[in-house]
Amino acid sequence: MIKIGVLSEDQNSNIAVLIPHNIKQLKNQAEFYIQKNTGLTSGYTDRLYEEAGAKILSSRDELINQSDIVLSFNPPLSEEVPYGNKTFIGAYDVLNSYHANILPFQKNGVNVFSLNLLPRTTIAQSMDILSSMSSMLGYKAVIIASTLSPVTLPMITGAGGTLKPANVLVLGAGVAGLQAIATAKRLGAIVKAFDVRKVAKIDVESLGAQFIDIEGAVDQQNAGGYAVEQEVDYLQKIEQVLFEEAVKADIIITTAKIPGKKAPLLITKKIIDNMKNGAVIIDLAADTGGNSVFTKKDETITTKNGVVIVGDTN
Repeated sequence: MIKIGVLSEDQNSNIAVLIPHNIKQLKNQAEFYIQKNTGLTSGYTDRLYEEAGAKILSSRDELINQSDIVLSFNPPLSEEVPYGNKTFIGAYDVLNSYHANILPFQKNGVNVFSLNLLPRTTIAQSMDILSSMSSMLGYKAVIIASTLSPVTLPMITGAGGTLKPANVLVLGAGVAGLQAIATAKRLGAIVKAFDVRKVAKIDVESLGAQFIDIEGAVDQQNAGGYAVEQEVDYLQKIEQVLFEEAVKADIIITTAKIPGKKAPLLITKKIIDNMKNGAVIIDLAADTGGNSVFTKKDETITTKNGVVIVGDTN
């Protein structure tokens, strides 16, 4: 019987690549080894994994050595990569960190499948983990922003008067952006969104948000829902329009990415310097440089004029 091992992620991560329910479904087809505390931050104790039929191992090296297939969201350390006929499956950042994440496997003759490289097609939909993760990111971005912002998302009327709804600006209308739009609308905010892809306008408006239409974009239908690099003149036009919208926003969610390249800079110093005190920027592109000039990966900062910028990659 094939042996499948599951590595735990960073202690700050809430990701468990396999949950007890999955093991119950597959236990007649494979043996499962789970690293100790793998699902703890996701609400799954070691006991639940054991009851599902898995064996708990404390040592990462032991788990890797005993497994034919190793599952992990992020790649293991280079010194943990074994030699020989083993297979690793995850969501490794191949395009932006090939040398760090993939070369150790290549040198040791180990097979690697990175599921975030799957095409966004119907036939691959059941394995499209990137879309699922992006949807969660969009949802969480709005929830986190709502707790950090001094403004209420819905309009609230009480004996003392009426609180106006928050103005939310979403940059990038891919999976994460659309989920952010939907969540913010459900919570009662006024939402505007921008994307260089014209096809995104239909999706944005179907969710009840206003689409910011800026003419002159380079648009590629086969880019898999991602943005593509734009001409300098168009980028300058974007900066001017976004300045006008951002200074009115209480919350900005940025999601724009270009596969294999640094994220486009959309929120400049000029924009941030003129934003409201207490405004919140959640930068979901922080792992590839960020859409905001002041974004710091895995950090939350507050600018001199009181703008909160979140660069959390988890």
